[in-house]
Amino acid sequence: MSALLIFCHDCGKQVPSSQTKGGYCVDCQVRRSVTDLRDEHARLWRKRERYRATNANVDQIARQIARVEDRIAQRIKELVPNDREAVEHLRRELEAARGQRYTLKK
Repeated sequence: MSALLIFCHDCGKQVPSSQTKGGYCVDCQVRRSVTDLRDEHARLWRKRERYRATNANVDQIARQIARVEDRIAQRIKELVPNDREAVEHLRRELEAARGQRYTLKK
């Protein structure tokens, strides 16, 4: 039995209906659920760089960044039941968060 293919409301990718929720594919669900945490990660990273530039202690900020990364992993795990896929989503989201750290919001 084949699944019905539908288009994701966000990215437009055609995915099986069994892999959608609310009209969004798994990739878009993950991206939308961790947006706030990616922003927090970028903010903390910039803060750590500022502190490091003045030779201040950055250990506490590094722990905060690790906690944010753990929360990102937890949210992804809630959305993606397959461990291998969850790890891949986590890797992509952390890359996106690290790439976003030097992008300033208006």
